[in-house]
Amino acid sequence: MLTMSIYFISCGDSFLDTPLQNAITEDILSERQAGVDASLISTYKMLNGFTNTVGNTWGAAPSNYFYNSASDDQHKGSEPSDNADGYHDINLYQWSPGLKSFRDKFINVYEGVSRANKTIILSDIFVSKDPTAKAFNDIVKAEAKFLRAWYHFEAYKMWKNIPYYTEVDVLNNVSRKPNDVDVIPLIIADLDAAIADLPADKTAVGRSDKTVAQALKGKVLLYNSDFAGAKTAFDVVVNSAKYSLNPCYFDNFNVSTNNSPESIVALQASVKDGDGDGANGNYLERLAAPHSGSHTGCCGYNNPTQDLANAYQVDDNGLPVANWNANRITVGSATPVDPRLDWVMGRTGVPYLDWGVHSDGWIRGNGWSGFYSAKKNMKLTTDVAGASWNNEQVHAKNVNFIRYADVLLMLAEAEVEVGSLERARELVNQVRRRAGGCAQGPAGGPVAVAITDNNITWANYKVSEYNAPWSSKDAARDAVRRERRLELATEGHRIFDLRRWNIVKPTIDAFRAYEKTVINGALDAAGPVEAKHNVFPIPGVEIDLSAGALKQNEGF
Repeated sequence: MLTMSIYFISCGDSFLDTPLQNAITEDILSERQAGVDASLISTYKMLNGFTNTVGNTWGAAPSNYFYNSASDDQHKGSEPSDNADGYHDINLYQWSPGLKSFRDKFINVYEGVSRANKTIILSDIFVSKDPTAKAFNDIVKAEAKFLRAWYHFEAYKMWKNIPYYTEVDVLNNVSRKPNDVDVIPLIIADLDAAIADLPADKTAVGRSDKTVAQALKGKVLLYNSDFAGAKTAFDVVVNSAKYSLNPCYFDNFNVSTNNSPESIVALQASVKDGDGDGANGNYLERLAAPHSGSHTGCCGYNNPTQDLANAYQVDDNGLPVANWNANRITVGSATPVDPRLDWVMGRTGVPYLDWGVHSDGWIRGNGWSGFYSAKKNMKLTTDVAGASWNNEQVHAKNVNFIRYADVLLMLAEAEVEVGSLERARELVNQVRRRAGGCAQGPAGGPVAVAITDNNITWANYKVSEYNAPWSSKDAARDAVRRERRLELATEGHRIFDLRRWNIVKPTIDAFRAYEKTVINGALDAAGPVEAKHNVFPIPGVEIDLSAGALKQNEGF
């Protein structure tokens, strides 16, 4: 397990202007292997989004829930008057370059880039003093290049038009670069260099290796519509036989099964060795904890939508159907539902992990932005809480960025686009087969049980595979995209998927038209969805600090 031993914090005039901040200098770090490795670990640490430079950096939360509220999967939640860091403005498509959340994310990703570049420089200095350390140096630089690609890709997903920084820029004191270049080839080049020198297997839990870098490369290529290239990369991951689907869906969201065979890239959360406030845990995910009456008593954000709940209805054969057109799911209904419904969201009348039965009182601002609580982010009552959080908001549940089910579905998407519909169906069926492996268990009993367990009285669970061949590429594409939503809901993928599929406007327009019929006012002030919303606005303060190098995205 990675542990964090130093912090490199950038808090100066511009995101890359400030040298290392601490008593530990570059000279000291470059004197020994442990110092170089500490710098690398510090680079991994930025995966948790917590820079502690501008207060609580909610906009840099690992699961990107701030930005996923612009999708049809989740509302901002809480109450109308509670708009931390402009969160509700994102939900309403009232995006401004001045929203603090955008700068939270910008600082986070470029702090990660900065640490990656400084790690490469430190490692080169170290090996120049000790040539016998070349093998170590090669791996360190490969991991740093993987992370540099990761953070730039996170920025690309947000803003598309971004500057790309390497260690050469640091050595040449280049702190301001334009954002008018295509960064996809630069990201791929870093990943190819990383793949060449990374070890075949991780040297420690949480680190990267050749297969991990291939997974990210496939995702980058998929986002760039290079479906053949993405397929090649994802095939490497699948054919490695290093990863597999967990038997139970819940194993992906359980502290005791962190770093399972399904986890490929994840934030390594810990309640140890931090600053007492849980900064090494999944601190920035805690806003999604259910509200009063629940086990935590805070904070009531990230309410899953009725539209998402409806998506889990299945027909008598266990296959997805169109939306229910119902105001609220009726607990105890005979209507069959996919069991993932009750792993994704807390529903009144249904057990919530091992906390007891979820009630309406757990929803902050009940009815304003929905009737469901987030669930994937929460711990069991028996899991250790963060040191200073008696209400157990902070804990050691990892946040999965890429898991094997995600890879299978991205590969299925690529297979559809290259014309291999049967292979795509086979991949989707693997995910659906596992979805039937377990369901939320009864209060006072096991958390996970068989979907046919006689103690389940609140739902009629059913899920099955697609047994008939898909009739067309359009039908296959629709099935794969639907499965991504069902499998990965509230994990931070949805808004970015809608963008790359070029269906943001029709999806959000239809979602709003329906959702306004079942909630009270949360979307009343929503602005129109326009072409400019395929990217977020670049933080205005960063444009000002760039001395003209950065150009704002069109329309903002």
